[in-house]
Formats: sequence, structure tokens, C-alpha cells
Amino acid sequence: MMIEFDMTNLGKMKYCLGVEVMQQFDGIFISQKRYALNVLEKFGMEKSNLVFNPIIPGEKLQKDEDVMKIDSTYYKQIVGSLMYLTAT
Repeated sequence: MMIEFDMTNLGKMKYCLGVEVMQQFDGIFISQKRYALNVLEKFGMEKSNLVFNPIIPGEKLQKDEDVMKIDSTYYKQIVGSLMYLTAT
């Protein structure tokens, strides 16, 4: 490819677009641990507790009119980051 295209050899890829790449003699391994931790830190959730089911099964939700409004842009950023995490 270097004959056909102008390229530079930067060595083994280690991190690209939120994906960590580990190239070893027995295979190539990918991980998104660093990206996931960065998302948690960005949205102030790095000290959140792990839960297997974030809501009680069968619980009926109701609107609370007295609660402060939530910034929809912030919510969309969180959802977008999680969608990228699950799609890559």
C-alpha cells in the first residue's frame, strides 16, 4: 500500500476512536475500558454504585411536578456516549 499511497508507518496501533488495541503474538485484543471510564468521569458518575437492575420490576412510574427540570442536551450527550460505547 505504501507504493500506491503516501503513508507513514506509526507502529502498532494502541488507541483509536475510543478503542484500545492490544496486539500480541496470540491475537489482537480490543477494549473500551478507558473510553467507558472517561464517559463516567465526564458526566460525574465515576463513583456511582453498580446495580444489576436499576428499577424495581413492576414499579409504576409517575411524573413528579415539583422536581427541577432536567437539561435535555446533557441527557442526550449521556445517551449518545452510551450508544457509541455499545455500537463500537
